[in-house]
Amino acid sequence: MNFLLFLSSLLFTSPIDSLQTPFEKSGGTQSATYEECISYYEKLAALSPEIKIIQQGNSSVGKPYHLIIISRAGISKPTEVNRKEKAVLFINNGIHPGEPDGIDASMMLARDLLFKKEMNALLSHVVVLIIPVYNIAGCMNRGCCSRANQNGPLEYGFRANAQNLDLNRDFMKNDAPETFSFENIFTQWHPDWFADTHVSDGADYTYTMTYIATQHNKLSPKLADYETNTLVPYLKSEMSKSGYEMCPYVNTLKETPDSGIAEFLESPRFSTGYAALFNCIGFVLETHMLKPYDSRVRSTYAFLLSWIQKAYIDHGVIHGLHEFADEKTSAFENDFPINYKLDMNSQTEISFKGYEAKYKPSDVSGESRLYYDEQSPYNKKIPFYNTYTAQLTIPKPSAYIIPQHCKKVIDIFQNNGVQMQQLTHDTIMKVECYYILDYKTGDHPYEGHYLHNNISVQKDTLMIHFYAGDVLVKMNQPANRFILECLEPQSMDGFFAWNYFDAILQQKEGYNNYVWEDKAAQILSTNSELKKLFEEEKKSNPDFAKDADAQLDFIYRHSPDYETSVNRYPVCRVF
Repeated sequence: MNFLLFLSSLLFTSPIDSLQTPFEKSGGTQSATYEECISYYEKLAALSPEIKIIQQGNSSVGKPYHLIIISRAGISKPTEVNRKEKAVLFINNGIHPGEPDGIDASMMLARDLLFKKEMNALLSHVVVLIIPVYNIAGCMNRGCCSRANQNGPLEYGFRANAQNLDLNRDFMKNDAPETFSFENIFTQWHPDWFADTHVSDGADYTYTMTYIATQHNKLSPKLADYETNTLVPYLKSEMSKSGYEMCPYVNTLKETPDSGIAEFLESPRFSTGYAALFNCIGFVLETHMLKPYDSRVRSTYAFLLSWIQKAYIDHGVIHGLHEFADEKTSAFENDFPINYKLDMNSQTEISFKGYEAKYKPSDVSGESRLYYDEQSPYNKKIPFYNTYTAQLTIPKPSAYIIPQHCKKVIDIFQNNGVQMQQLTHDTIMKVECYYILDYKTGDHPYEGHYLHNNISVQKDTLMIHFYAGDVLVKMNQPANRFILECLEPQSMDGFFAWNYFDAILQQKEGYNNYVWEDKAAQILSTNSELKKLFEEEKKSNPDFAKDADAQLDFIYRHSPDYETSVNRYPVCRVF
């Protein structure tokens, strides 16, 4: 070959030609390893100034946490972003490394954003953040067979991290270093939109891609309107054009989709539920487990590209909506709904393309078993339930006070950008306190905790002694919803539910019956009001009337000898 022609071919060959990913090289059957993934992004960074790789935080196996930043100006930190000109989009991959579709799709997407002219133009109004692999420990724990329901790739990672935690249940409790690292990044960049890539389990149907959009009931009204009436219709239309028509995540009410599907309850323990607390619109991408791996990855790529295109088109609108929602959260919202429940009286109908559910004798048990007949596709209307109503509305205080001994709470708040100030001297302050009246606790551990639920409380106004170093958290900031969801004891994913404050539930002092008998009698003889309560309880409760120990305990709990700190929630509300 003529040397000049050879040199010319090198100069004018697109880098894309030499930057195939492991997924592409395998013909769509393999997913990149953790090492291959990071190495690939490093190759991109060596070729383009528009991609930066930041190491920030750590994982449960000591491997560094990486953030990929793709931007027209080679931005490397959030302060360099002109938010009026650029929307910030955040893509999270491999939180469940057995579902690696987004890992491979994002590698191709990053390359094409950098080196395809028509896609590179999108970076003039969009900054794309990518976590290449969220659960590094799980990604390195590779095998072929832990996802029994899934069709490829040939090898993939494991769901849990090194602590055997499902990281998509950890966004409030913060047991994993991965979570702490993620929330630090999320807080610093304050993204407008967030996408978390997954693979589904469940029913069989025709769609390769399904999605969970942030529940509109949890968003500021203007954000909810934009998501529901502008963003989701655009994405559905563009995905249909790309050959990957999609529908909402198939969370069936009964055994099969014909019964209807319900929007998944994304409480703050989940990534998009956490993101919503900061007025960030989120999407969980759920490709269908039984579809070929090649199609799943390419549908993830198509969604993310359509998503970025819409952000490019609407970047100015996006900034205005996010800014308005933050201002509303900081200054104008006084009542915060929590603990949502699906409204079964509110439904719409959606077109659904599925397969007929049929039954036949099982080859294993001989009993009747479900199967989906792919030779019998259908297109029919089915019920879709996507309205959630709050079970409790909490009026915000002017501030919370967190005792300094609650160090993990304070560390989490600091990591999430919550503005706090320490008391400079000891003080006695009139505050509103909660007493935990009753709660239920799970019989089995869930993600390392015995979760509390069905929590009932009683409020009391008390003079409490606080100390220099205790922390005051004012409720005049964009993180208000996050603060309240964490600190209110009845919140389903609050710190009390996750056992942060279980020490308050244990009584530290008591009595010997033979000593207390005489003192209890003396108290009743001198306290007519307590004696009246005591007699009324005996009359109304036959079991109590026959239980001498219960009667002694009743008097003890109503006496000055009973410690007032039992069941008193340590975080107080200031008005």
